[in-house]
Amino acid sequence: MTESFFEFQSRSARLGRKTKEPVMGDNPPLTVAQLNDMISAVIRSGVPTTVTVQGEISNLNYNRASGHIYLTLKDERSCIDCVMFKSDVEKLTSIPKNGQRVVVRGSVRVYTQRGRYQLYITRLTPIGQGVLEAKFRALKEKLEKEGLFDPSRKKELPLYPQQIALVTSQDGAAVEDIRKVFSSYPWIRLILCHVPVQGAGSAERIARMLLRLSSEPEIDLIILARGGGSLEDLWEFNSESVARAIADCRVPIITGIGHEVDVSIADLVADYHAHTPTQAAQVAVTHWKRAHDLIEKASERLVRSLSHTLNQARQRLVWIERHEVFRRPTDRINQMLQRLDDYQRQLEVGLHKTADGCRRRLTMVESRFSVQHPGGRVMVLKAKIENLGRLLYRAGLTRLLSRKQTMESLDRQLQALNPNRILERGYSITFRKRDQKMIRSIKDIRSGDVLITRLCDGKVESLAKDPDQPELFS
Repeated sequence: MTESFFEFQSRSARLGRKTKEPVMGDNPPLTVAQLNDMISAVIRSGVPTTVTVQGEISNLNYNRASGHIYLTLKDERSCIDCVMFKSDVEKLTSIPKNGQRVVVRGSVRVYTQRGRYQLYITRLTPIGQGVLEAKFRALKEKLEKEGLFDPSRKKELPLYPQQIALVTSQDGAAVEDIRKVFSSYPWIRLILCHVPVQGAGSAERIARMLLRLSSEPEIDLIILARGGGSLEDLWEFNSESVARAIADCRVPIITGIGHEVDVSIADLVADYHAHTPTQAAQVAVTHWKRAHDLIEKASERLVRSLSHTLNQARQRLVWIERHEVFRRPTDRINQMLQRLDDYQRQLEVGLHKTADGCRRRLTMVESRFSVQHPGGRVMVLKAKIENLGRLLYRAGLTRLLSRKQTMESLDRQLQALNPNRILERGYSITFRKRDQKMIRSIKDIRSGDVLITRLCDGKVESLAKDPDQPELFS
């Protein structure tokens, strides 16, 4: 009768109690390969050559290069690693999927290179979807009918978030992956909100944390993350409570759960679904990556705009400087004085015409009344008309004097601004002859420039010399 592994272990223990413990130097130590070979021999002798096992598939990996399939077969209490070689895979009508319940037939052997035992499958028969897969599909259909996956319901991510809440386990690998991304953006405040992401009660704690963060006004964005794992490891993110908490959250949420092939209910409800925690962090800082370039381009546009505005202002200043008003300011004053004289003459003519008309009308009225009713009333009207004529004449003269005073005030102001007055006090203005540009600094003069200096009573032409160049005749 073949001795099982446990019987072999028990017999070895009894023998060990009867014999003296060997000294380290008595027997040479085993190599790792020898130890694995011993364990493999014990398993082969203690486990039936062929076993039939029923379970649910998870962590399936179909290596297309080699044609082999690697998977984990599990039930409610335990799991075992399995491998199915290409020759047996080719006999299948279809490639199995995660969550599928199957009956497999094969043998248990030790993979000595890694020191672990595996079930080598030679035959695989599907018996229907797994329990978790069925629950997943049922919840997905329910929430989809309610519209929780509708893109129009999802919130837009902030372009430049400054305070981001990371909802995950503080012991998980996702924390370090996300921190590596945010290390390049020290101005962003990353707040770690620790919650368990696996095990009983984890879904409720995740949901409560999301609802709590929803009421925090300073939080700009939430990242809900977890590292990779099997379907059962990620099952808390397929919870209805987590899905509804994500949908009700005021703050936009990015999910980065598991690997690229993993899609949970939380991913479908979230405002943005990233395939991994690292990608979730990269999505959060997408616009911050381009912020430096945007600022540089905006600065360039601002410099060009300011330069254009400055050039336009400089051209207008040159045009104003060359305008005839500034070149001959007395001409404008003389024109205004001439216009004032014209107004005075027109007013005098108008007053005389008005007075003559009044006199003619008075004469006509006087003659008419003298014929009809010669008496005191005619004299009263005559005196009133003469008085009105005098008032009109004085009002015209007053208005004329006011206009004249205004023009004289303007004349004095223009005379005060007249450049010739400045020149009369001993100052001078120097221009470059070739382009008539005014010289404001010694930097505007080059050796050999012909300069024109304007004084109050004339102009002087001169030639600029380089002080560092020696003269030919000294």
